[in-house]
Amino acid sequence: MAAATSSSSNSLLSALDRDPRTDLRLGRARIQFGGRSGKRLCTTTIKCVHEGEEHARRSGRTSDVNRREFVLGSIGGGAAATLPVAGALANPVELGSFSSCSPAELPPGATPVNCCPPPNSSPIVDFQYNTRLPSRLRRPAHLLRPDEIARYNRAYQLMRALPASDPRRFSQQANVHCAYCNDSFRQANSRSELQIHDSWLFLPWHRWYLYFHERILGKLLGDDTFALPFWNWDNQAAGSPLANVIPSAYLNQAPLIDSLRNQQHLPPRLVDLNYSGQDSGPIPPDSTQRAENNALMFQQIVSGARTPSLFFGQAYRAGDANAPGGGTLENAPHGTVHVWTGSAAAPNREDMGTLYSAARDPIFFAHHGNIDRLWVVWKTLPGGRRRDPTDTDWLDAKFLFYDENSQLVRVRVRDALTTEQLGYSYQDTGDAWASARPTIVAGARNLVSNAAVDSPAVAAAAGDDDDDGIEEFGEATEGRVKKLEDVFKSKVKRPIKEDLAKIKEKLRIGKKEEEEDDEEEEVLVIQGVEIDCDRATKFDVYINLPGADENTSCNVAEYAGTFVNVPHFGDRRGGPGHMRTTDLRLGISDTLDQLGIKDARNIVVTLVPRGVGRLDPIKFKGFKIEYE
Repeated sequence: MAAATSSSSNSLLSALDRDPRTDLRLGRARIQFGGRSGKRLCTTTIKCVHEGEEHARRSGRTSDVNRREFVLGSIGGGAAATLPVAGALANPVELGSFSSCSPAELPPGATPVNCCPPPNSSPIVDFQYNTRLPSRLRRPAHLLRPDEIARYNRAYQLMRALPASDPRRFSQQANVHCAYCNDSFRQANSRSELQIHDSWLFLPWHRWYLYFHERILGKLLGDDTFALPFWNWDNQAAGSPLANVIPSAYLNQAPLIDSLRNQQHLPPRLVDLNYSGQDSGPIPPDSTQRAENNALMFQQIVSGARTPSLFFGQAYRAGDANAPGGGTLENAPHGTVHVWTGSAAAPNREDMGTLYSAARDPIFFAHHGNIDRLWVVWKTLPGGRRRDPTDTDWLDAKFLFYDENSQLVRVRVRDALTTEQLGYSYQDTGDAWASARPTIVAGARNLVSNAAVDSPAVAAAAGDDDDDGIEEFGEATEGRVKKLEDVFKSKVKRPIKEDLAKIKEKLRIGKKEEEEDDEEEEVLVIQGVEIDCDRATKFDVYINLPGADENTSCNVAEYAGTFVNVPHFGDRRGGPGHMRTTDLRLGISDTLDQLGIKDARNIVVTLVPRGVGRLDPIKFKGFKIEYE
């Protein structure tokens, strides 16, 4: 096998050397394993695809570049590993100008507003670091001193008082988010809309957005040390003042108040990081809510986000259909805090609860300050591959923003990979959730960690008993869609132990030297998740807990993650109802290990619709296992 692999690899390299358009970019392979039943198929194939053709395939266009496939060997048939070939064609998303802006499609009941920014009166310039600026420290909003609150309040007074046509005015700043999030812009040299949610662009775009917003406020104050505060809702400490409530500065200062907030969620109500979109039943004790919040954070940031693609979201390149899939942080707590904060009495959960109006609430910027801080924290956590993507299509994605001098500036993702690059840092407040692994195993089916996996009793407990009454829904197939009208459970096959070892060996092909010790991650893919973009929707995922329902906590070892949609109304691809189809990808290696079932042949996956998701059912098409 090794000899064959080496020979095929040499042939691949020789072939590429003869084609001046391409060179081999050895990257991490993705291997998928699936099949509904019967014989296990695990053929490993290296597909060498010119990037021009791969881009054409993704965007539905044709290409005259030929595909070349190189088989490295077989381990049984069915799983495929693909190593990308980077050619001369790069495909980063880019917004070339504001002239492509069209009116945002707003929801019923919304006050008409033009979200397009004012036209620029001078040529666009590329961003340059201002090394003369003093460093800025972003502090938690609940710990701001009276003088800091007064300065913050004054900054927003000045911003709100600017002329209506000034791009730095608060209403214009809020409209920036509306335009980028409701498909007002088209990508440069493309008819495709530009969307900065539900993909790997989510974190860097919002970092840039907050950077310029902060610099404008500082300019208006004449204070280059001014820094935005962050809403430290992940901090579950019980001391006073509380971090995980709406901070008092946003309740007592007129420029920072927003009337469209959920009045049931004002202090002392604690933020619910796993909010379902509905307030039903009794309010849980604060101790229970804190434990739930810590468990949610642990799963979304620690256990289930061990690779860049899981944390940042899926690749989104020029010409691609938008919203290929968000990362764990974007789903929750980002999405859940948005919906939790917005007014349940407003037609569309304005302001924070829907994307077109979210930035009209000043607390939006504190919320996203914490999201930005968690990007910093994630890279410091142990275990997994916690580093920024290195794909040039991510690094060279370009956006436009007005700066503090009303100059239109072109920025790149690669220029905002660290907060130090942009001259600011975050006050350390501790991250107790990073070690808050749930210790409760809710289902007896999971108590298999100390037993032999080959025994009949353990096989049944781990979901390997074919007579347990749980059927296998299988991978997505043409024309088959399942409505998630109620709790749904399915058996999902995993590769047998011997095949898994060979899959992992294949994944090591092309690793860089610094990646040699990286662990492969098992990924559960829920395929073809179809939602109405107009609706706040949510469902949770559990492994080997077939009895899970709407009352099941996220503070259990079987909890594997969540899907959250914050309503947005600009997705014009879907026709009536603005339907969007995406995949939910959940890293489950750590969960399987904690449940003692990492060698199980099957797992049982349970999907639990939450809140309004039960009233307006989500659809999906199948399950599969991948490795990356």
